[in-house]
Amino acid sequence: MKRKIVMGVAAAATVVLMFAGCASGSNAGNSAPSVGKPQSGGDLVMARAAEPTSLLPWTPTDNASIWTLEEIYDTLLVPTQDGKSVKSSLATTYKESADKLSWTFDLRHGVKFSNGQELTSADVKFSLDQSRQPNTPFYFIDKIISSIDTPDKYTVVIHTSSPWSPLPADMALYANSIVPNNYAGMSASAFAEKPIGTGPFKLSSWVKGQSLKLVKNSSYWQQKKPYLNSVTFTVVPDSNTRATQIQSNQAQINEFPAYSSISALQSSSTEQVGLFPSSRVDYFVMNNKQTPFDDPNVRLAVAQAVDRKSLIKAVLFGHGTVPHGYMSPALWAYDSSINPPTFNLSAAKATLAKSSHPNGFSTKLLVYSGDVEQEAAAQLIQGSLAKIGIKVTLQTLDPSAAYQAEQTGNYEMGFSYETTDIIDPDEIIRFAGLNTGGSNAMFTSYQNPQLEALADKADTLSSQGDRYKVYSQIQQAINAANPYVLLYYSPSVYSYSNNVHDFHPYPTGNYNLVDTWMSK
Repeated sequence: MKRKIVMGVAAAATVVLMFAGCASGSNAGNSAPSVGKPQSGGDLVMARAAEPTSLLPWTPTDNASIWTLEEIYDTLLVPTQDGKSVKSSLATTYKESADKLSWTFDLRHGVKFSNGQELTSADVKFSLDQSRQPNTPFYFIDKIISSIDTPDKYTVVIHTSSPWSPLPADMALYANSIVPNNYAGMSASAFAEKPIGTGPFKLSSWVKGQSLKLVKNSSYWQQKKPYLNSVTFTVVPDSNTRATQIQSNQAQINEFPAYSSISALQSSSTEQVGLFPSSRVDYFVMNNKQTPFDDPNVRLAVAQAVDRKSLIKAVLFGHGTVPHGYMSPALWAYDSSINPPTFNLSAAKATLAKSSHPNGFSTKLLVYSGDVEQEAAAQLIQGSLAKIGIKVTLQTLDPSAAYQAEQTGNYEMGFSYETTDIIDPDEIIRFAGLNTGGSNAMFTSYQNPQLEALADKADTLSSQGDRYKVYSQIQQAINAANPYVLLYYSPSVYSYSNNVHDFHPYPTGNYNLVDTWMSK
């Protein structure tokens, strides 16, 4: 959300340097090299572990949905490729008022939805009014909006209840995608099955559990784009099967190949691997609502028993970095001074002895089937926790069912990860740290009202330095509470056929397949 103020130069350099040591090979960390002029045509197949949960922009929080939605819909603004700022999309210009309580956006003229209907300010108002409903996951992003005016066909004025620095970046959030006014006469549920957007692609078919196909939107406002005729996302949970499908040309892009395959892929003559700078943070999560994880000492003991350096070596084959805090180095609010609990089994035993379960306990660890990294990490953590008296039983579910279990709080321990969708730290500060942030603090249900107030305060400040101080306080508090265990920062890894060009996932996770093309 994966979802402002410009990233500081130091933070941007940190991202580049952090992942520069993670890869070798001429194309590692970069898009596929272009071979001459982009060619139109081609039917791209991307093999993924999971499928979208919804195609209604303001409903899902999972990346399978988010990265699909971003091909169907547009937002007023979009992140730049380097993840440092935002640029125009459906809005050509925007301006903050002198009293800092409103923002005016000028819409691009002549934009049409995939059904041929022209985009107007009424569509923007309707869409933002849906995304800021209290029952939506990203209400926490848009709740600052007090009202929206449409003085004319191409002008939108967004009023806020207080000054709000992240507003431009918020308008690049996928949940703030623009749909036709009143769903073009459909109900919300009917629209979710037959979505209409202004993006480069439109839905052709969706066979639940198998594949989702997008085709070129002939009404797209960027001339001569997209280059591809179609993009099909197939559901292939097993990473070995995805790899085989690339080798046999059943698919051209493998989303998240196994880390164990990176070395072989870097020497392949038929495909390539990209380790792209990413905002990804991986977590070992605990359900703070359930006993014994409602006990801070239990959570701390678990954190002290997880050997992250060994996990990075064994699971990521060295392609990762031990985290300092839950804020990714891709964002300027990252606080490198934070020091999470270090691996120390003796300390973990002593901490557990002070808890409500001094003699240990039994619990279940939820694992996504087909995810070789999770399976390897689960076995290592299972063995480590056993040494301090915590007996762990592995519970394997298919990715969709596992995600649903975490989302509904029907689990004890599990794995999760997040990526930012926008360039401002506000989203991740709230999403991963606050109970009201759309994921219940990464599905842990951890609550701290004081942090909610701090996050609200930070967004009213115009100085990036002042905001950083507040965000640092929040990160330090989360680090002390240990609602989850931070595992590692890692790059976005994709493998793809040599005839795929200009494929470059952003640090925010966006694919932007509008620029991707295939050579014959």
